[in-house]
Amino acid sequence: MTDSLIRFKHAAVGYGRKPVLTGVELSVERGAFVGILGENGSGKTTLMRTVLGLQSCLKGQLSFSVPPRFGYVPQKERLDTVFPLAAYDVAAMGTYRRFEFLERLRGREGRSLVERCLADCGASSLAARPYADLSGGQKQRVLIARALAAQPDVLALDEPLAGIDGATQRAILELLRKVKEERGLTILMVSHRIHVERGLFTHVLLCDGGKAEIGPTEEMLAGGRLKALFEHEG
Repeated sequence: MTDSLIRFKHAAVGYGRKPVLTGVELSVERGAFVGILGENGSGKTTLMRTVLGLQSCLKGQLSFSVPPRFGYVPQKERLDTVFPLAAYDVAAMGTYRRFEFLERLRGREGRSLVERCLADCGASSLAARPYADLSGGQKQRVLIARALAAQPDVLALDEPLAGIDGATQRAILELLRKVKEERGLTILMVSHRIHVERGLFTHVLLCDGGKAEIGPTEEMLAGGRLKALFEHEG
């Protein structure tokens, strides 16, 4: 890759002292849309959490050509049910590192940013509604808006299509395509649905057997090399 943004060198990643992936030698190109694939427990989320700085490499090195700002859509979102939040408030969480408390609530710049991100995600009409009352697809749009409110260079999503129907999945993928093109983002996306997304990913990062490998999508899929891994997809 000629314009490497993220690079692992001689790395091992895991939890505690137990590695899940070893000998990790890979780089992610600026502007790539990377599908991170593998079976459950293969290290996909562990690798992403390491990139995000939520945990450190057990060995080796993770480096960035320029330290990026991340927007993160986690696999499962747990909001305090004792303190219900409107969709707008959830999206506004993405600005927490950029604005002081009162500015987040009342400041013109912060409010404009959140409103713009909701609009970009087709979620403006949801702003005043309780987040807990939204459908799975609507919640995902709000969570993507929250990640975009961080004004990221890299958008990281962990299984964003889980638990939503096919039509909504396609709408979310089209949304990701749009925000990538308009904002020039690098996107990392953990997924199990390569048959749906192969036309969207520029690269595939495969976690399998304790190893990680990345390459252009068609090269990684050539010869049916992932067929056994994903032959039972729904």
